Amino acid sequence: MPHRLIRTLLAALFLLAGCGGMSTIKTSWRDGADTAGPPRKLAVFVAVKDDNLRRMAENRVAQSLQPSLAAQAAHQLGLEAQLDTPEVRTRLTEAGFDAALLARLVSVDKTQSLVPPQPPFLPEPFLWRRGPYPYFSPFYPFHPFYPYAYTTPQVIEDTRVIVETLLYRLPEGKPVWSAVSESFNPASSSEVVEDLIQLIGKRLRDEGLLPGR
Repeated sequence: MPHRLIRTLLAALFLLAGCGGMSTIKTSWRDGADTAGPPRKLAVFVAVKDDNLRRMAENRVAQSLQPSLAAQAAHQLGLEAQLDTPEVRTRLTEAGFDAALLARLVSVDKTQSLVPPQPPFLPEPFLWRRGPYPYFSPFYPFHPFYPYAYTTPQVIEDTRVIVETLLYRLPEGKPVWSAVSESFNPASSSEVVEDLIQLIGKRLRDEGLLPGR
């Protein structure tokens, strides 16, 4: 493969790396002593500063768990994401909740990288017609047919969103499962929420901590 083509493909892959979104679980933990299985009624908490984002995220997570599990957004109960507070746990227990799912935003990290100018892929100057090779042009033995046009340098900004998700048993308020996830270059907050609904939900179902669909 021509060297110019290789360089151009590498540059294109580098540029595309800054565009697509992807979420993965980086670490997870489970309390081996916990054998209670899926909860019967679950409260959903999302700890972010933006109240509109919190309401949207809590509603979407709760909706994604229904109807196989009775789930309710914490903001609909008038509760903040403070499961270490006895009053919050008491209210949840009195309302019949036996578990709570908490997702909290840990960080949003942004980094920038520079993609240097790259030449485009152009045909080899001597192999310019169909037919048996090598074919040498008698007119331009040492020069390309037209000048190279280099791309301009590109600054790529990457965004990593780190979220910790925990499952608590009630009334004790004891965490029995946790996971730290990373979303790479999400297009929006909604995309992060939807990705994590699929990613975290699948992991919890695989581990028997959510009912199957």
